[in-house]
Amino acid sequence: MSLISGQRIDEQEIILDFKDKRYVIGIDLGTTNSAVSYVDMNRLEGDHAARSIKIFNVPQLIGAGEFAPVPVLPSFLYIPGEYDISKSSFRHPWKRESDLFVGLFARDHGAQIPSRLVSSAKSWLCHARADREAPILPWGADHKEKISPVAATAEYLRHIRKAWNHSVKDEDLFLENQYTVITVPASFDESAREFTLEAAKIAGFGKDLTLLEEPLAAFYAWLIKHEYDWQNYVKPDDLILVCDVGGGTTDFTLIALKEAEGTPRFERLAVGDHLILGGDNIDLALARHVESKFSRREPLTPDKWKTLGHKCRAAKEKLLAGEQSSQDSATRITLKGEGRSLIAGTLSADLTTSDLKTILCQGFFPDVEPSRDAIKRNVKAMAEFGLPYEQEPAITRHIVWFLEKHRDNIQSTLGKEPMPDFILFNGGSLKPALLQDRIRCAIRKWFACKDGLLPISLENSEPDLSVALGASYYGLVKQGAGVRVGSGSPRSYYVGINTQEKSDTEVDNQQSSFSEILKGDVTPASKAVCIVERGLDEGSVISLPEMEFEVITNQPVEFSMFSSSFRSGDKSGDIVDIDDSLTPMAPLKTVIKFGKKGEKAQIPVRVEPQYTEMGTLAMWCRSSITPHRWKLQFQLRDSIKGEAMETEVYDDELLQEARNLISSVFSTVDDLARLSSIVKQIETLVGKKKSQWPLSFLRLIADYLISNAELRLNSPEHEIRWLNLTGFCVRPGFGDAFDKERIRQLWKIYLKGCQFPKGKQNAVEWWIFCRRIAGGLNAGQQRQFFQNISPYLLSDNHKRKLSTQEITEIWMAAANMERLLVKDKISLARKLLPQLKPGKTPRQFFWVLSRFGARELLYGSVDRVVPAKEVESWMKKIAKNRWASQDHPVYAMVLCVLRKTGDRTRDVSEELLEWAKLWIVGLGASKNELIVLEQPIPLESVEETAMFGESLPQGLIVRC
Repeated sequence: MSLISGQRIDEQEIILDFKDKRYVIGIDLGTTNSAVSYVDMNRLEGDHAARSIKIFNVPQLIGAGEFAPVPVLPSFLYIPGEYDISKSSFRHPWKRESDLFVGLFARDHGAQIPSRLVSSAKSWLCHARADREAPILPWGADHKEKISPVAATAEYLRHIRKAWNHSVKDEDLFLENQYTVITVPASFDESAREFTLEAAKIAGFGKDLTLLEEPLAAFYAWLIKHEYDWQNYVKPDDLILVCDVGGGTTDFTLIALKEAEGTPRFERLAVGDHLILGGDNIDLALARHVESKFSRREPLTPDKWKTLGHKCRAAKEKLLAGEQSSQDSATRITLKGEGRSLIAGTLSADLTTSDLKTILCQGFFPDVEPSRDAIKRNVKAMAEFGLPYEQEPAITRHIVWFLEKHRDNIQSTLGKEPMPDFILFNGGSLKPALLQDRIRCAIRKWFACKDGLLPISLENSEPDLSVALGASYYGLVKQGAGVRVGSGSPRSYYVGINTQEKSDTEVDNQQSSFSEILKGDVTPASKAVCIVERGLDEGSVISLPEMEFEVITNQPVEFSMFSSSFRSGDKSGDIVDIDDSLTPMAPLKTVIKFGKKGEKAQIPVRVEPQYTEMGTLAMWCRSSITPHRWKLQFQLRDSIKGEAMETEVYDDELLQEARNLISSVFSTVDDLARLSSIVKQIETLVGKKKSQWPLSFLRLIADYLISNAELRLNSPEHEIRWLNLTGFCVRPGFGDAFDKERIRQLWKIYLKGCQFPKGKQNAVEWWIFCRRIAGGLNAGQQRQFFQNISPYLLSDNHKRKLSTQEITEIWMAAANMERLLVKDKISLARKLLPQLKPGKTPRQFFWVLSRFGARELLYGSVDRVVPAKEVESWMKKIAKNRWASQDHPVYAMVLCVLRKTGDRTRDVSEELLEWAKLWIVGLGASKNELIVLEQPIPLESVEETAMFGESLPQGLIVRC
């Protein structure tokens, strides 16, 4: 039985088997602090089970050699060096796999040696432009003892697991043998959630693990104290905004109290977008302000800048703790000098309460006006520590944008404006009453409330612990106790299928088994099966009737998705006709692998769906003939920006004509003239120049050419045209869901090499082909490519003499390999530098150097950016030559290599920038072009095209 808003109802689908679990454990895995709560299932207090939830004080180092339990575990990890700390200082009472240690002492000691301190690992987990499994933290550190964001997260979880196990002693009660709920931001995407689960696996957690959204956990924490009197606070149709601002992320959730079949029920209506915005951003803004007060204005080193950030965080917490004081207090912030300038190099300045409040109120919590703030501004985000912080720092603006985004939904559901009646503030950054009042006043002003009423604040006396407490409460809810917050799907969802013809007997006999084919080929779906019915709660396991489906394996397949916001009565498993009542959604495209030979097959499967707590439809296809099981993941919430936005789609008849044309031309051996004009023939057929072909059409041509790769063996001219057209249609190697599979097939072709290497044009087209698909190659493939071309580019005694055009194309292909190791990029660049000579250097070589030294990569991980000091040395060598004004590529290259990012680890020194400005102005650069050296400016699409070296497919968005 389950309590929903005080009423007991049957809800078997949410009840889990806890018979062998003594504890439910809730973990708030925070950016700045983590916390742990638990429920002893053997000591529940009857109907008041929520009162049984306790905080687990996490044993940890609180000083050198000093171990003690603390309510929170600071999410900081220290990597000891050989001499910076004694091993006796970080000895633990349990066996450990390494010398790494986490927690309070790690944070405090690491603030003095920031090059060995890992922080904000959680923010890095959701940094799509970083390799989250690569050892890249501490960001900007120049030592080799680094760790990946996933591994750092695992260290926090491992410490929690070992601390718990050490306290309970009994192996049966070890954490990995209990039911655990770990919280994550509501806005975490699927990758970040999967990385969190991977970290838990590395840390030794068991399989009984659930992810829960932090804002929802915070609301469950409020219900702990109001499980039986919530009616005294909230009435039907009231709207509650959960505003969660932590150290690294900002999350919003809307919850309403609705009448459902005569019973009040809490329902989650909406969750916010992904925002890397929180206490870290505030600390950076304070650090900038304090830095401006230093008497000496030379730029701080990255390590000193990190230390300043940590000191500003501590000063902020100290000043805000005394915010009720009427006096303007101040905290002295001091940065010690180094070496001989230990005393003379010391910098100090005061951070006052007045300074702090001004920065908070004007920068992060300003007033908002509909006439001024309705449209989101496009500005460059701060990136001081390499993270892609949110462009707009004003949290109050994000709140009203979130409310306005869901205006229609709230209007239709509650019949009123999206003005919240209540706000539940959560997260360490929102502890001060000052900031809570700023948010309430901003919302009131936005909605122009005439009576001057403010949204009511719901009590949250423990914002550092509430998410952990709510996680344990949710564990109780999962087994039928407590008040459940419904998060029913506002729509029903369907997957397209192709039905086989059935006999009259089969149609009449509904009990007989029948076969359906999941939509996985070019044939349009004829019907759809309901997977998620309207009103189904997130976290529900879906039970389908005994249906047998079939899927097509080892080839790109597309699963059609449909939704309906007004169909009612459809239940999971119902098969319906596809008509105007169903709205098509973005399809899921994938390849289901089966068998070692990779042969195409149609195999029977059973479908096992689950509507997860995170708002995704997890659907497994379990083979009926083998032990195989495949997971398909559909995102059912607000659509996330895709990499491609189709501007035009060609009809099937035209597509077939294009395939027939290509087949006819490439299959003919004698008509080389027709073969050489294949692109013009396709342009005539579709009525568009090739630069205007949409992405779907490009990939359709590529698929035909890849599946008929043997056509390139007909003659040297066939290979030239095949390489040219295939490379053009696959460029830049990503952008379509099936590109990973295309690259897998193309890699096999790459390994076979150019089939007519003696043909000069064949060799040139081969390297152009490699450059065009480079963006789709993984780091290992790009590394192999580097090893293959090293004899050409790094050796002076290669046996085969290459033409100037071929060597140029090899250099350009290498430059497009952004996933190359930094040391490989450096070795290539150092070999290229002596070849740059005034009036004699191919302009492409300047482009190559700009790609090796780019501060902003197009698709590669940020840890593959060449260090600033290295590119500074390149610039100094280049400046020794006397460049003429006609050497335009020189300053174009400088603009790319010295471009300002806002990340002090990647940016070159201000001294070099000032010199570079004067130098390239003398070469013809305009003042407008110098802006990219002075402030962070987002890359424009025209710049992306220039960096790739040719036009990109229509509608392809490299940066979302």
